[in-house]
Amino acid sequence: EEKQPNIESLMKDALYNEPCRPRVTGKFDEHDAMLLAGHGGLTADDLLEPLRRRLSERIGARLAPSQPPRELIPLGSGVARTPYFCSGCPHNRSTKVPEGAAVGAGIGCHTMTLLMDSDGFGDIVGLTCMGQEGAQWIGMAPFVETDRIFQNIGDGTYFHSGQLAIQGAVAAGVDVTYKLLWNRTVAMTGGQDPQGMLGVAEVCRVLLAQGVARVLVTTEDVARYHRADLPDGVDVWPRTRLMEAQGLLSQVKGVTVLIHDQQCAAEARRERKRGTVEAPRRRVFINERICEGCGDCASISNCLSVQPVATEFGRKTRIDQTSCNFDYSCMEGDCPSFMTVTRPGRLRSRLRRITGRDRATTRRRAEAAAVAPTDLDDPVAVVPTDDLSVRIVGIGGTGVVTVSQIIGTAAMFDGYEARGLDQIGLSQKAGPVVSDLRLYRGAEAASNRLGEGQADVLLAFDQLGAASPSGISRADPARTVVVGSTSQTPTGAMVAHPDRAMPEPAELEAAIAAVTRSDCRHWVDAQAMTESLLGNSVTANVFVVGMAVQAGALPLSPGSVEQAIELNGVATASNLEAFRWGRTMLARPAAVDAAVSDGRAHRSRRPELDDELAARVRAVAAAARFDQAPPDSEVSTDTGYRGHVDLALMASELCAYQSSKLADAHLDFVEAVAAADEARGDGSRRLTEAAARGYFKLLAYKDEYEVARLMLDAEAVAEARQIAKSTGGRLAWNLHPPILRAMGMKSKIAVPVAWTPAIRLLASMRRLRGTVFDVFGYTKVRRAERALPREYRAAITADLERLDVIGYEAVLARAELPETVRGYEGIKMAAVAEMRSELKRA
Repeated sequence: EEKQPNIESLMKDALYNEPCRPRVTGKFDEHDAMLLAGHGGLTADDLLEPLRRRLSERIGARLAPSQPPRELIPLGSGVARTPYFCSGCPHNRSTKVPEGAAVGAGIGCHTMTLLMDSDGFGDIVGLTCMGQEGAQWIGMAPFVETDRIFQNIGDGTYFHSGQLAIQGAVAAGVDVTYKLLWNRTVAMTGGQDPQGMLGVAEVCRVLLAQGVARVLVTTEDVARYHRADLPDGVDVWPRTRLMEAQGLLSQVKGVTVLIHDQQCAAEARRERKRGTVEAPRRRVFINERICEGCGDCASISNCLSVQPVATEFGRKTRIDQTSCNFDYSCMEGDCPSFMTVTRPGRLRSRLRRITGRDRATTRRRAEAAAVAPTDLDDPVAVVPTDDLSVRIVGIGGTGVVTVSQIIGTAAMFDGYEARGLDQIGLSQKAGPVVSDLRLYRGAEAASNRLGEGQADVLLAFDQLGAASPSGISRADPARTVVVGSTSQTPTGAMVAHPDRAMPEPAELEAAIAAVTRSDCRHWVDAQAMTESLLGNSVTANVFVVGMAVQAGALPLSPGSVEQAIELNGVATASNLEAFRWGRTMLARPAAVDAAVSDGRAHRSRRPELDDELAARVRAVAAAARFDQAPPDSEVSTDTGYRGHVDLALMASELCAYQSSKLADAHLDFVEAVAAADEARGDGSRRLTEAAARGYFKLLAYKDEYEVARLMLDAEAVAEARQIAKSTGGRLAWNLHPPILRAMGMKSKIAVPVAWTPAIRLLASMRRLRGTVFDVFGYTKVRRAERALPREYRAAITADLERLDVIGYEAVLARAELPETVRGYEGIKMAAVAEMRSELKRA
């Protein structure tokens, strides 16, 4: 908040009547030069230099020597974690506007559109205080060419004072469309009920009575309004028609209101946890083998749970099951990779309980779960034990504040006094969370907020946040130990732009290593560990706490921490196991590795290559030097996969895709590129790698036969099948076949696993691909997919002949073009057109 000079003003008032009143300086000095900024946070560090300037003339000899300013080296990628809409938040869609629209911002969660580097939210023309939404347009409208604006306003703001702004716009006679974002809670400040709230029907009547020209309602569940007593002329549309609704209202003269009715996702999640609302029966999964990583599902849903992930087949997309809020918007993407598991209804669930199947499933899970050892050696402290300063950096919504409270409670059990400060702001919306803890015995800590270089311990639940100024500014190379997780959680900007990559853990670790002690740094992928050991990653932060305790970075007795976890009373059993496994990670790493290996699903076997093809693969790999590890600095980072090119994997996939003849064609091309790269390249092998990946991607295009084959891939559907098996749910594929789409079907259909024989039959018909009997091959998309490998090979072959003329980097850029060809149907055709345009350039 703005820092007002309250003490300064009071002192001036008190001294005003003095006959010889002194000059009082505060925000400004005696020359009216600013001493302290009136915006942003005001910390002790901010006071040092202003105080030094004021005191140096009087007591300069007694002042501590001035320390040189610390220079924080920014990350090369420029990626930062900022607040974002929650997974499944209605604002992910309700704040989207037609292209080129002007939008008025206001107070509420929807304000975060100002922080989002994403398309579709419009051009913001003003940010008003609560109750003045749209008032800026009353003054602007006569002086600009824009016809109208869309003004966002939350229901909490509307009932507080925002309805007066709508009345003002009606009275002023301006053209404005208010988007009343009706999520039934004051989500920005904790989920309170809006005071004085009326129903949608009553609000519609009030608005129309006040002179609003037209009111329209959109919602994710139209059935909710079947018996609603809405005024005449108020229509209810599904949320899929949101853009159409805005276009319609923008054509109506005067003030119009669009009410988007959809419950706050965070509040719905709380209600499900409390048991007051039944969780949806359907869960969504993505078959990563079918997924093209085009980002269409993320673009439609704008959801944080739709996350890009790097695989050996390139960048793909997956659903984070731990944060998914069952919005299902992502399924509207034009992609056949989505699967659903539908849990049994109440009758089937009751039958499972009666027959004992639920108990048997629970028993099998308990028997299969690994149990952490409890006979570990006592940790030895590596930090001060009487006065300890801890900075915790994590991600909003993952329990960072809760873990901070657990540590503080455990410290009090061990005889410490604890002071803490949680700096959250909008961080509950997946932004950065910073918690400071001061643990002391004896003299009281001067402050509960850490200054520069004052952290004894840096707990990095989020490595990206810890490598930001909020983390490394509090660290000191001679003082700070670090314990953290290398798990990569995509930022909101990465969801909106899947082509953006997270900084590598090595880069982040290096930035943190520069400001921390070299003798005590501990990193592990905590999310992957807890996922393998416990079946989910929600306890990853507690796992890191276990590591910190065992490392001696938190000088607390393990028994006190466990007692604090039990006192917290939330998911006690899993949190205790996560804490114990975290300790085991440092005390007995071999035991953790063994447990993780037992918990991981075995990789499905690749098709065996015949001896002749296997020998050819080895020869080409040797010629391309793929059997040697490439320099880290020269590994391509824009394909979503930083690993080595695996020619054997590509060959086996092409054999399964069509035949060994196709694998031979791929090897021929790679061999030719490798020869030119070896003779006239820069020694990095980047061109050969790009060509190998690109040509493979174009050859193995995903037509109906390939999609059918990958639908049955055991590894790709292992998670969904496991959930279906353990819950008794029904697994189904969700498809939108091009033929049915051409016949006018607008939505996907659920294909149950009972159709597996038909899917297997379709996959076996791959031999028809490209022949006159290929009924799917006559479509525009399939013709383009068949032609593109030939065009790409011809273009790159021609480039290799003049490699010295056009330059290595230019040829490399063209060789990487297939990575831009993603998606299905219309999305893919647009990408194909761009690639062809680039290939035709000289």
